[in-house]
Amino acid sequence: MPEIEELVISPPAGVVKIDSLREIEGRWQDTSNARFVKRLPQKIGGWIKGFVTATLGVPRSHHAWRDRSFNAFYAVGTYIKLYVYDQNGAQNDITPYRVQGTLGANPFSVTAGSNVVTVTHTAHGLSAGDMIAFLIGATAVGGITPNVSQVQVASIVDADHYTFLFTSNATSTATGGGASVTYGYEVPVGVELGTYGYGWGVGGWGLGTWGTARSFSTLYIEPRIWSLDHFGVLLLAAYNGGSIYQFDPTQLQPWPRATIVDASAPTNVRAMFVTNERFVFALLDGMQVAWPSQGTLTDWTPTITNTANVRTLTEGTKLVAGRVLSDFQCVVWTDAAIYLFQYTGSTFVYSSSMVGKDCGLISPNGCITVGGIAFWIGQDNLWMFSGTVQPIPNVEDIRKWIYDQLDINMGYQCNAQYNPKYHEIWFFFTANGQTSPSFGVIFSINEQCWAPLYWGRAGGSHFTQGDTSPYMGDAATNLIYQHEKGLDADGSPLSYSFSLAPYGLSKGGRHSYVVEYLVNDFKDQIGNVTQTVYSYDRVDETTILDSSTDTISPTNSEPVDVRVSGRYVAVTIAGSSLGCYARLGEPVAFIRRMGDRS
Repeated sequence: MPEIEELVISPPAGVVKIDSLREIEGRWQDTSNARFVKRLPQKIGGWIKGFVTATLGVPRSHHAWRDRSFNAFYAVGTYIKLYVYDQNGAQNDITPYRVQGTLGANPFSVTAGSNVVTVTHTAHGLSAGDMIAFLIGATAVGGITPNVSQVQVASIVDADHYTFLFTSNATSTATGGGASVTYGYEVPVGVELGTYGYGWGVGGWGLGTWGTARSFSTLYIEPRIWSLDHFGVLLLAAYNGGSIYQFDPTQLQPWPRATIVDASAPTNVRAMFVTNERFVFALLDGMQVAWPSQGTLTDWTPTITNTANVRTLTEGTKLVAGRVLSDFQCVVWTDAAIYLFQYTGSTFVYSSSMVGKDCGLISPNGCITVGGIAFWIGQDNLWMFSGTVQPIPNVEDIRKWIYDQLDINMGYQCNAQYNPKYHEIWFFFTANGQTSPSFGVIFSINEQCWAPLYWGRAGGSHFTQGDTSPYMGDAATNLIYQHEKGLDADGSPLSYSFSLAPYGLSKGGRHSYVVEYLVNDFKDQIGNVTQTVYSYDRVDETTILDSSTDTISPTNSEPVDVRVSGRYVAVTIAGSSLGCYARLGEPVAFIRRMGDRS
């Protein structure tokens, strides 16, 4: 009888999500809720609610910062609202008002038995869905007093009238409300999901039939994405198509709404960020980058006595986002290229140069900078810039898997997050048929490898001081979760698995073997591990010759009798109990040769 041989199972780090099993023989073909640390797979951390109050609309834009007293604040933007969570975790609505004022006398009309309130306001400028408030001053009309702190416009009657729905029905038909009803109309509600316009004005003259919608369009209506950053202690916020607003969290609570930084600030802002040199970069329509004089929010007009400036970029059709790269350096992405801005202090303040083309950014939140390196999501690849533009290392292990299922029409929902604890970039994507990110990948900067995620997050941020565990928004619940907290998914079990592709027991699968038993190597195991060993005759076959499934408890240190035979074996290790965890080391299979390939 042939002697027993030892086979150490020690695959390289990272999952390879390509089609050919022969190509990935002896590699990890899949993991779930796992990462690679020092080459070895382990379960990721769990998450808990970061804040208990959900947002109105999907929380896609996030920013965490602290004041000089180390108080923590967290800003979140949705297509409807702008919020700041204070140091106690309480949600505060700071959505800017577009306009405030006092309505004319008796502006409300109601009908008995209906909760519909019609408002008279000449040239109100509202759209259905916009958020409004009647702050003080309304008197009873038809048995109701329609002072409301927050309500959406239900319908637009005409340019001078609109309706909203009150919380109860009127008891009589009447017109009234008094002569001193103050109102606040928030900035217009944005588009939640990106869409293409097919109506009037789309396409060239004579294209299609008069008065009918087009079947094809290149006119993309962007979803509302806020840009959030801090300027000292102030929060700065801008949404695509609006201006720049500021909010001071050191004010006494209840906090007022955010206000426009200055009447001279641009009103066609697409994105915004703050450089380390205290310049506010505003990315504008028309491919223009503008900034006010250094250290100010108000001095936007370039003169010979200030450092304000405007720069027009050329490659692409629109600016998408910008980020600080390091001191004196920042990057700006278009939909086709990336530009490097370097602070010079000269007449032009910053020099700018295109450092890469055919590598545009897919979404405003789809980029991140870490340690002087930029990482981002492109239309068909994942890129990095560290002096030159190149694909992220080993991206071909995962790229086809990503872009085969990514819905490019929902590209604006994609986002990238940094996890400082493990020095990782988490990328999230929206799959075909979905409206928010539904899957993702983890790129380990240390290991230069990838692991898939089978769930998504709408956006996120982290504090750079104190607890740096990342916060991320969930599109299903509109809640914000803090990750790397515990081992469970907000109180529910967070399962994990590591799956090894078929592994040749001899070079080229020449010999058949019996796997007698397996000596496992789990570090810090919590809960039972389910281990399944499969055997195959050929590496690219789907027919399983034999299999063995065993449950391994944390106290079981004995070898596991496997007794499967074949030329190739695959192994899946999984856990699914509350609080489960495992880190895999280097298990050893003890095998006995049976014969040569016939």
